[in-house]
Amino acid sequence: MKWSSLRRAMLLLWDWPSSRKSLPAYLPNLTVAENIVLGQWPGRSGLTTPRAIHARAKAVCDRYGIHFDLDIEMRHLKLAERQLVEIVKALMRDAKMIVLDEPTAALNEQESAALFDILRRLNVQDVRIIYISHRMDEVYRFSDRVDVLRNGRLVASVPPKETTSAQLIAHMLGQEKEEFTRNAGVTQVGSPLRLRGWHSSGLPALRDVNIDVSAGEIVGLYGVRGSGADSIAEGLAGASRDITGEIVVDGEMRKLFASPYEARMAGLAYVPAERKRDGLVLGLPIRRNITLMVLRSLSRFGFVDSTAEAAISDDLVRRFDVRFREADQPVARLSGGNQQKVLLASRIAAQPRFLVLHEPTRGVDVGARVEIHRLLAGVADDGCATLLVTSDVEEAVTVPDRLIVIRDGRIAGELTGPAMTQANAISLATEG
Repeated sequence: MKWSSLRRAMLLLWDWPSSRKSLPAYLPNLTVAENIVLGQWPGRSGLTTPRAIHARAKAVCDRYGIHFDLDIEMRHLKLAERQLVEIVKALMRDAKMIVLDEPTAALNEQESAALFDILRRLNVQDVRIIYISHRMDEVYRFSDRVDVLRNGRLVASVPPKETTSAQLIAHMLGQEKEEFTRNAGVTQVGSPLRLRGWHSSGLPALRDVNIDVSAGEIVGLYGVRGSGADSIAEGLAGASRDITGEIVVDGEMRKLFASPYEARMAGLAYVPAERKRDGLVLGLPIRRNITLMVLRSLSRFGFVDSTAEAAISDDLVRRFDVRFREADQPVARLSGGNQQKVLLASRIAAQPRFLVLHEPTRGVDVGARVEIHRLLAGVADDGCATLLVTSDVEEAVTVPDRLIVIRDGRIAGELTGPAMTQANAISLATEG
């Protein structure tokens, strides 16, 4: 192992706050190979080499048919890639029991299928697997037994073949599933947000992307991972420097936003895909997270008007039905669904005219998912032009007023009305 990498790892561990209950799942400044073999260095007498580390990591990846750039630092990987690295780390340790918490939340269909294949092989090798998921299709594709927990109690334990998804959801919610339905007959007034001629030379490369979003409308943008949908979301947020093209705001043609700040000044709010890394300050209380985007308007001479802050926060907490034990508890202690509600509330606090949502229900339970969808419909009904970027095909065909499908950096088609089905969306997204 290189001394510079080892020194970085030592510094990261030394500086990690003592108040944290556990270490991070990975070390961002070490390579993929170094993270995979972390704690199980190849070599003798405590000595190892970069070549030995790379060989050991490559061997376990080849064994399970998972391939990475082993020499890249972890901090450069996207969430889905980091999740796969964590799975490889567990496989390398010859674990007799593996616990996976929402492992496919950021994986595409092909990656998820590869993971299921690996888990089936491990199961045959007498490895016990606890698989935590809110996705019904995964429950039926993979499980031998389903245990349903609600409010900390076991409320059902059945083989999948002896129950239905509706019954499982009823156990989860304590009631029958409430379906989200979008009000028909959306009134579109003008086209306040337009993307014109977007191109990029990166991976994936965007090619002549044009999208219009009207006031009061929810437009869905659906594609599998690597389709270019992620790049469009980040480009609208001012978080990408690789895209060329123009944005039309209220009829005025302008260049792409150069920074997130510039996007906010234009009235655009962005809900990132990774709430814990890019959207929330986990150590701060709920109230401060909700008002982060509007603190400047609540401050005078560097002091925050706590009364005004409380009024805004309390109103949004009620509106978004955020559940918590104590009003001043850190956001880190909330459930995933409530964290996502806080994230949405913080963006709505700024009263944006344009809202870009990037995987808004990733990693939340069935109940929170329906609540979030209803909240988004309410925001759109108030006149906000909303772009919903998602890789969840069920979400893609139930929430938007119309759906744009992207494949290989190009718009593959648009679906509206009865044509907005999962089969049609998947077909456009995957068939060249």
